[in-house]
Amino acid sequence: MKYLERKKQILSYLANGNGVGDITNMCKRLYVSRSTLRRDLIMLEEEGIIKRHHGGISLISPSSSENSINIRKMENTDKKLMLVKKARTLLQDNMVIFLDSSSTVSLFIPYLKPYSNLTVVTNGINIASQLNNYSNIKCYICPGVLKNRSLSIIGEYASAFISNFRADIAFMSSKAVTNEGIFEGDDSQALCKKEMIKNSYKSVLLLDNSKEFKDGYFKLADFIDFDIIVSNGEFGTDIMKEIDRSDCKLLF
Repeated sequence: MKYLERKKQILSYLANGNGVGDITNMCKRLYVSRSTLRRDLIMLEEEGIIKRHHGGISLISPSSSENSINIRKMENTDKKLMLVKKARTLLQDNMVIFLDSSSTVSLFIPYLKPYSNLTVVTNGINIASQLNNYSNIKCYICPGVLKNRSLSIIGEYASAFISNFRADIAFMSSKAVTNEGIFEGDDSQALCKKEMIKNSYKSVLLLDNSKEFKDGYFKLADFIDFDIIVSNGEFGTDIMKEIDRSDCKLLF
């Protein structure tokens, strides 16, 4: 069994155990040796997903602050793929596009391949590293401060760099949505995304409807600031009223 398969099993085991697990019991349940499990747990700890302690492990609790990029990449993958497949219909050749560093937008990259002469501006190292293999795309990556555990470049240098461009479309995701607007779990991420919205002709938010049950403390934008929200379905009644009032198009 490969590491990624074991990783999913380990996280599933921990989720079923309220975020905690016993090493000995885990070896029996997952049919792996203690040495193999130990190596896997060291890697998961380095990725910021778990914390090891004597005889056991625990998931690092999610909060309104940003989760590790490695955790977010594994959350709701099917829903995220559904969103990016819909969002790609908005692309055309010769576009300049902003891409944020979110795990959702990172899944968008393979769908850029059929388009010619694209220019991408991003604050995501995860985004830029994937685009390195695409000869049809020119990629600009923001300067600035590397945010711990997120593969994101943030800070005033990043925001100022983004302001030098004028994009056809900005694609981004966010932490949470309420009837009061779109929220982030980190102010520095939100400020970079605000610059992307400000400096693009069209802004597109990729947001599955489970985000209305999440928390974010820093307001990114109002619904009126986005031209299109790409989702997997409708949101709750109060949020839908605000979307309708803002003239923002909901695509699902």
